[in-house]
Order: sequence, then C-alpha cells, then structure tokens
Amino acid sequence: MSVFRWASLAILVVLALFFAGCASAPPAARYLAAGAHDKTYDGFLAYGAFKDLVIEGRFEKALCARLRQAGHACVPMLAIATPTSPQDSATRQRAMRTSGAQAALVIELIDPTTTSRQVLANGAPAYRVSVIDTETQAIAAKLAIENPPDADNLRARAQAVAVATTQALKDAGLLQPREREGMERRTRFELATSTVGGSRSTN
Repeated sequence: MSVFRWASLAILVVLALFFAGCASAPPAARYLAAGAHDKTYDGFLAYGAFKDLVIEGRFEKALCARLRQAGHACVPMLAIATPTSPQDSATRQRAMRTSGAQAALVIELIDPTTTSRQVLANGAPAYRVSVIDTETQAIAAKLAIENPPDADNLRARAQAVAVATTQALKDAGLLQPREREGMERRTRFELATSTVGGSRSTN
C-alpha cells in the first residue's frame, strides 16, 4: 500500500475519532415576547432545571462554554447557588437577581412520557430553554429544541443544546455585540463571577 493511501486512511481515522463525540446541532424553534425584539444581552446565568446534579452541571457548563466561545459572559447556576447548601426556587431567584447577569437561560427537559411525544416523537427527548430578563423577571423568549438522533450520550446532548441555544439567541438578535478596543473590556458580571468561593471558577 502506498504512503499516500496510508496517509489518507490515517486522516479518515482521525476525523472519525474527532467527530465521534460530537452531535449535529438541531434547529431551535424560537418564540419571542412582544417587547423582546429590541432587547440584547451579553451576560448570562445558565440554569439546568434537572433533579440530577451531574446532568445539571453538564448542561450548564456546556452552555456557558459555548457562550464564552462566542464572546459573551456566562456563569453556571451551580457556581452561584452552590449545592453545598440547601437550594430551592427562592434561593435560585435571589441568585438570579444578585448575579449581575442580564438574562437567565433555564434549560428544561420536555416530558418524554406524554402521549404526544410517545406517539408522535417515539419518546425522544426534547428541551425547552426560557430566556428570562433578570431586571424585569419576565420571559423574553422560549426555545424548543429537539434532541439530534446522533446525540446518544449526556455529553453530546449537552453540547447539542448549547450550540442550538447560542445559535438561536444569535439568530433572534438577542446577543449584544461585544466591543473590542485594545484590551478586551470585561463587564461587571464577568469580574464578579470570575472567582467563586475564593478560587477561580472553571468549565
């Protein structure tokens, strides 16, 4: 076998391994509130509304990583309302108000046991993401995201929702363009959340 053929096979193997953990990004249906068309946001608080702590952390971190990659500030709810003390809806709402974030992104699993999803979607998982304006506490938008067929594990599902959410926010014009002049300007939210509990927060 020629050297060129070996090289081609090696490249194919590398590409296959690279894409094995990646799922295609599903399109998100967007529903904007009447007054949301003139709103833009730059700092976000990601909240995975799941009872499982592992799943919550994975979805929150994936979404924040994607938003940061796009140049926006984001912090997971678990970094603000930590699981080391009892948390409920009241403590999370307080964390939302005091975080400095301009909007909260609440990720929920659409109930796969409903008759409609069982019959019409074969019980496949789907997600609802609510965009909540932290100043008014009003819902600015809701996104509906189907699970991609190739997202067959937790990591791939979290990444698919993160990609779909970020793209939907961009397409809806809800992402505020960031200014970059000389040193990148950091918002009050970024400075306030760059350290959590005395140590730098990580993805």
